[in-house]
Parts: sequence; structure tokens; C-alpha cells
Amino acid sequence: MKIKTIYEDLKPEYKTVLNKNAKQYSSAKRLKYTLMSKTMWQELTMGQVSSVATYCEIATYHLSASDIMYGSTLLND
Repeated sequence: MKIKTIYEDLKPEYKTVLNKNAKQYSSAKRLKYTLMSKTMWQELTMGQVSSVATYCEIATYHLSASDIMYGSTLLND
């Protein structure tokens, strides 16, 4: 059984926005590759979590502590 990467597990609406931004910004492209190389949300640094919010165009005031710690509403169940 193949373990999904964080990128594969992102909800489609966030993946679409991230892909759009990755075409425009090199830092978003690097973030995309980082998400493609990691399998657990806890492997991300706080800076990377902040970048996910930025490049997925999520207002940080919409994120709960659970979202930041575990990616709760950003990832598929």
C-alpha cells in the first residue's frame, strides 16, 4: 500500500490554487515539491505551514490550532 504525500492528500480546491501559484512564484513551486516529498503534516516547519496558508490563499484567521498542528481542514480524511 502506497503512503500518500501531503500534496496528494491536500483537498482539491487548495491543490488547484497552489498549482496556480507555483506557476507564478518559485517559492510556491519549492513548497509544492516539499509537500510532494513529505508524508506527515508534522514534518513541516512552521514557516512551511505559513507558506501553505499563503500559497493556498487561506486567511490565517480561518485556521484553528488543530489546522496548524495537524492540517485538519486542509487535508482529505
